[in-house]
Amino acid sequence: MIRFRLCRPAIYLVFAATIVGCGPPLTDDLEPLVPVVQPASFAAISARDLLGETLSRYASAASYRDNGRAQIRYQNGGSTETRSAPMRVWLDRNELYLETYDVRLTSDPDGLTGWIADPSTDNFDSQVLKSKPIPGRPTGAQLLADPILAGRVAAGLAGPPPQLEWLFSAEPMKALFDPSHRIEFGPIQSIERQTCRCVIVDAGEQRYQFWIDDRAGIVRRIDLPPIVAPLVPGAVPQPIQLSIDLVGATFDAPNKPPAIEPLPKSPKLVSRLIPLPPPRPARILGTRVPGFRIKDGDQKLTFLVRVSVDTNTIAAAMTAQSWTDQWSDELTTTIRTGVLVDADASRTIPADVTVPVVVDKGGDFAKSLEMNPGSAVLVDASGTVMWVDDQFSPATLASFGAAISDVLSGVDVPDRLRTQWTEQLAAYDHACGEVAVSSN
Repeated sequence: MIRFRLCRPAIYLVFAATIVGCGPPLTDDLEPLVPVVQPASFAAISARDLLGETLSRYASAASYRDNGRAQIRYQNGGSTETRSAPMRVWLDRNELYLETYDVRLTSDPDGLTGWIADPSTDNFDSQVLKSKPIPGRPTGAQLLADPILAGRVAAGLAGPPPQLEWLFSAEPMKALFDPSHRIEFGPIQSIERQTCRCVIVDAGEQRYQFWIDDRAGIVRRIDLPPIVAPLVPGAVPQPIQLSIDLVGATFDAPNKPPAIEPLPKSPKLVSRLIPLPPPRPARILGTRVPGFRIKDGDQKLTFLVRVSVDTNTIAAAMTAQSWTDQWSDELTTTIRTGVLVDADASRTIPADVTVPVVVDKGGDFAKSLEMNPGSAVLVDASGTVMWVDDQFSPATLASFGAAISDVLSGVDVPDRLRTQWTEQLAAYDHACGEVAVSSN
């Protein structure tokens, strides 16, 4: 099964519903720390044993449920910003409902059902996974057997829900209990009006904090090791705090079914999810921009990046600067480069950005190119848009560079893109047809 990860690589965190299903900050009661006083219930057991015994209880539990959320906290302009995503688990005997990031999954006598709740992709084109019922208590591997669902769960803010490993693994979080790891008690804190004791696990350079409600024998919060990562591709990396808040966690048997998010409209039932085709090429590709001309005969292309007052878009300008600094003299002579800025953003450009800045006072030029903040375009000498990159960043330099090479070689890139997209769409439709499941 996919395990709770001890190490998380530095990743780009783009806070949008399309990726993490961000929601508002949690509102559960969190009271200040109190002095470290070890109650009698902790005096007879070590921190290592308390953590081990607490986690082992989940595997034998007939029922478990929470309204868990993965949370991140980071600094933005001097204030602390919070973003969160669902990490909810509901289990009653052999029936389960999982709501993690944008993945929704149910397992009951009618079978396994899984889908992606992401409006930006039309809920992953309304695909709904349907498979046979899982006999007995499900395992994590059975629940997340579909590679696409498993991948989206693993790539979320805090990795896979640890509750799944606690409930379905014979040795939950075995790696944490390595003899070389120091496990000790931390402070006491009230969470959801329940007294919780902190068990701290120092695993090498990473520290985990488990807030255990000793009376209920349940975990109410996990503080994960912080990471240092850019908030958007190309931005300056910064510290990001990660936690999992298991709001309302209980082993009590439920008195009603879980509130399950509805399936996508007009669901397409499939035996496995099919990867989506790439987005349709930008409408403006291959069209001419009125009044756009290059006067210098040696310059064959124009490369523009748009920046707004949103400080995250400054990363696009920084990427353009570092990239063009590496160009050959021939390429620099052939391509005119510029940073297109909104009038109210002209002063936000860092001094070390020496790429020419073009102030678009009314925003009309950006509108004519259909450029969003943080995007980049490539335009030829006739004013024809040859390439569009909606999120220009170091991750897209390879494809942008290939487009430049193709255009300079005389390739009709817009026409090729549309032809490729039509073929990919047809292949996607065919693949969906092959895995279609009857609703009967």
